[in-house]
Amino acid sequence: MFHPASASSVFVFLLVCGVVVFSFLRGVWIGARAQRRDPLRVTLLVSAGLLLWLATIAELVGSGWLEAVPGRLLALGAVVMGGSALLGLSPLGGWLANSCPISLLLAFQGFRLPLELVLHSWVRQGVIPGTMTWTGSNWDVLSGAAALGLAPLSRHSKAAAWAGNIIGFVLLLNVGRVAVFSAPLSFGWHDVTPKLLLPYYLPYALVIPVCVGGALAGHIILTRALLRPNVPSSLRAEDAREAGIRLGLTNLGSRLPSRNPIGGGLERHRQSKISSDEKVWHLRAPSPLW
Repeated sequence: MFHPASASSVFVFLLVCGVVVFSFLRGVWIGARAQRRDPLRVTLLVSAGLLLWLATIAELVGSGWLEAVPGRLLALGAVVMGGSALLGLSPLGGWLANSCPISLLLAFQGFRLPLELVLHSWVRQGVIPGTMTWTGSNWDVLSGAAALGLAPLSRHSKAAAWAGNIIGFVLLLNVGRVAVFSAPLSFGWHDVTPKLLLPYYLPYALVIPVCVGGALAGHIILTRALLRPNVPSSLRAEDAREAGIRLGLTNLGSRLPSRNPIGGGLERHRQSKISSDEKVWHLRAPSPLW
C-alpha cells in the first residue's frame, strides 16, 4: 500500500526536478551559442524532445503498465539509464562539455543535496523505506555536498573537479543498487518495509528520468569536459566567431606584399607568435547536433 507524501515535500521535489531541467536547457542554450547555432531554435527542439520523453514515461506509469509486471521496472530503468548515457555521449553532450565551465558542470550535481533531504523526509513519513536515505544504505547526500563544496575550487583545480565527479558517480551507482534491492522484486531485500514504490506513482516516478538520469548524464558530460584539451584562457566560446574572423583576416593580410620590409618582418614575426592551439580552436567547424 503506497502512502502519499505531504504536499509541501512533493512541491520541493518538483522544484528540484524543475531546477534539473532548467539547468540542462540552459546548458543547451550556451552550447548552441558556442556552436554558432540559433540558441532559441535548438533549445526549443531539445525541449520538445525532452517533453516527449517524459510524457512517454508518465504514460507508462499512469496507465498501470509499469506496475502490472514487476520485471518491467528493470526494463524501464535500463532504458532510462541507457538514454541518459547516450545523451552524455552525444554531440549535444559534447556541446555542453566544451561550452560550460567545469565548475558549473560540477555544481549541477548539487541538486542531489536537497533531493536527499526530501527523501529523508519521505522516510519519516513512511513513503519509502529507510534504506533510501543516509540512515540506511544511501549516502548520496555526500555527493551533493561534495559537488557544492568543490565547485569553487574546481575553477583552478582539475583535481577538485575529478574528486567531486568520482565521488558522485560512485555514490550514484550505490543509489541504483539500493533502489533495485528495495523495490518489490523477487530478488530484492525481503526485510525492507515499506517497499520502494515511487516508480509506480506520479509525480514521484520523475525521480528516475530527471534526477537519476540527469545525474548520470551530468557525470558523463563532466568527464568529457575534464578530458578535453586545455584551451587558452583568452579564448572564450562566445568570442569564437569574432576571433576566427580576426584570425582569418590576419592570415590573409600576412599573404599580401608589404611596402615596408622592416614593418613587414615585424608583422610576420608577430603573427608567428599566434599559437597553433588558438588557430585550431578558432577555425574548428561546429559539430552537428544530430
